[in-house]
Amino acid sequence: MIVCSLPRCGATKFCLDLQEKIGMPFVGELHPIHIGNTRKADAHETHHQENFTPERFADLLSYNKDNIILINQHSYLKINQASFVVLRKNMRDAYLSFANFLLKMYPELKPNAIKHQVDLMHNDYLAIRAYLDKYPREIVWYEEYFEVSGTRTPLLDAYPGKEAIIKQIDGYHGTHI
Repeated sequence: MIVCSLPRCGATKFCLDLQEKIGMPFVGELHPIHIGNTRKADAHETHHQENFTPERFADLLSYNKDNIILINQHSYLKINQASFVVLRKNMRDAYLSFANFLLKMYPELKPNAIKHQVDLMHNDYLAIRAYLDKYPREIVWYEEYFEVSGTRTPLLDAYPGKEAIIKQIDGYHGTHI
């Protein structure tokens, strides 16, 4: 089962809840960074991410009917196969949360590196919106599912380069933010 999302939209927790509800195992994000790497499991709030062998990764990419698989980077490539799509109504909060998470994972990042990663996320969002605008489907909205709004960004708030990052994020207005 495929769940498509973007980073910081609550999909990891959604998948954990889905695992509990239907009894199918959730393996985590299907992304090559998790081949032999446990960094997400160490830093993410849920502490959940399978560490894939190359063989396991290839198997999950090829056959995903027996597991819950999260795709949250370049997920537009699999959105037509997704059982669920999880997004935020307020993408600005997702971008801010993602920048904060990048600083948690990689405190040495320079502002341009963070801006680049946020821009890649925004491009993925534009592709997802293009698909959903043409082929509408039900979306699990972060704000409704978790009954919350807003986001906390303590690392970004204290980061010297935060103004440039926020300026870039605010520049996305008019492109379905």
